Parts: sequence; structure tokens; C-alpha cells
Amino acid sequence: MGAKLHIHPANAEPFEVKIGNTATIGRTRENTVCLNFSPLVSRQHALIRCHNTSQYQVIDLGSRNGTYVNEQRVIMPVILEPGACIRVADNNITFLADDAGFEDAAVTVAGGTVGSSGVFNRSVALLVCDIRGFSRMSENVPAAEVAQILGEWFRETRNLVQSTQGTIDKYIGDALLAYWAGPGGSVDCDAAFGTAQQLLRLAAERAWPNRDPLKIAVALHYGRVTFSDMGLSAERDATILGDVVNTVFRLEAVAKELNRGLVLSEDFADQLSEQPALKDFGEQTLKGKTRAVRVFGLTE
Repeated sequence: MGAKLHIHPANAEPFEVKIGNTATIGRTRENTVCLNFSPLVSRQHALIRCHNTSQYQVIDLGSRNGTYVNEQRVIMPVILEPGACIRVADNNITFLADDAGFEDAAVTVAGGTVGSSGVFNRSVALLVCDIRGFSRMSENVPAAEVAQILGEWFRETRNLVQSTQGTIDKYIGDALLAYWAGPGGSVDCDAAFGTAQQLLRLAAERAWPNRDPLKIAVALHYGRVTFSDMGLSAERDATILGDVVNTVFRLEAVAKELNRGLVLSEDFADQLSEQPALKDFGEQTLKGKTRAVRVFGLTE
């Protein structure tokens, strides 16, 4: 699965960009779609990612002037249908699916190369981060302000995860799933744990327009996942599947139930090079799971 973007600038010649799993739109040259001729475009304006192997989403990154799909402002990730019109400031971008040219490509994932039909397993550190009370807040705050705050949050969390060599696998509403899978089979759980702590600090520095704090719940887990082949090296990321992915999302729900900002499974805690001060919440029964999971949280 691939895609093309037909860009129709207001004051420049039209052009076309073929994208893989991830594409960025912005004013600076490091973006996949560089709109440096358009001063109304933010430096990091929007992100397009492939989700669930075939669906593309567009995400605003806290831009000044917003991102629009079919003239509706993007607040949370919006699925793009073929032919969708994305407006970035005064530039119109048409999204078109394009399967050609990807069938025979090899994919590189976490240091290993497989064929275009390859699927393999490996251990990873997993992180889920979700904003608490987002639905309630989105009902009471103007959409433009919600879009700005949420977009800035997506931009900052994306940059943070990437700076610690993590990969964001997907965005689901206001939540994100990220993983760390180092080369040669090593997994940096310390990096994932440090990222979780930095996410908590980032959230503590943010507030909604009514001055309510921006609160998040973060869950960490460790285990083996299946990487499915998604396409071109450096242009596409593998998507991860497996029971441990379901488990980390269930752990995030436990974080909310326990009113904790961060929880981690025993499997994850055992992988840390230095044991932090943790509070033992004992074995927790996760929704839809028959095996209980021992859960820890930070001491407060």
C-alpha cells in the first residue's frame, strides 16, 4: 500500500509526491512535502501515517492555521479516503491511493531485512500514552483551541519518542502506541521508561484553556510481537501485532483505575538495568484476559 499527494499551491506550480508509511508536511526542507513558499504554513504543520496496514491518517501538529480535510478542521487523527482534499493554509493537497511500485520492495525493521511478504517476531518495549478526560474537555473548549493543544502534544511526543530511538506505531484518537526494538535483538527498556517519565513532565507543563491540567496515563510492557511487512525501508515502518499489544492497552486502563500517571508490568520492570522506587499494586485482572498481570507504579 502506498499513496500519492497532488499538491496544488496557491502561488506555485503543482507537484506530486509519492509517500510510504509516514510523511510530514511543513515549511522547512526536512519535510516530505516542503511548502517553503507558503509563509502561512508552520515549520511542522501536519503528519500523514499509514494505520492498520492500509488506512492513512492525517494529524495536525499544532499548526497556527490548522489542517482541514474536506473543509473540516482536523482535531484528532482523520482517516483519508482516496480523493480527500487536505487544505494546509492556502495550499490544497489531494490524497490518492497508489499501490504501484511497492510490491517488490524489501523492508528493513529494527535492523533486520525481510522480503515483501515477510513476517517475524521479536521482543520489544511497549508504551501506550492516553490523555485523561479528553472527551469531556473537547465538549467544553472551542474546537480550534482543542486542535491546537492536541496537535502540539502530538508533535512534542513524536519528537520525544524519536529522540530516544523509539517508533510510534499508531495513533488512536488521543492515544499513541510506541515501541523500542534495538539492533541485534537488544531492547532498550530504560529508554522507554525514561520517555514515559518525560511524557509525564511534558504533560505537567501543559494546561487546557480553562486552566485544568493536561493529565495523561502511561503504560509500559515488554514481550514478543509480530512485525508485519509494510513496505519500503526508510519510508515505511512495520506495524506490530500480538497479545502483548492488547495487554499494554489494558494496562493503560488499569493506570486510570488506579489513578496513576504511570504503570508498568512486572515483565517490563524486570528488564530495567536499575530498579527504580516502585509501588507494587499486586496482580491485576485485565479486561478480556484470563492471566492476571502484576502491576507496579511510581512511588508518589
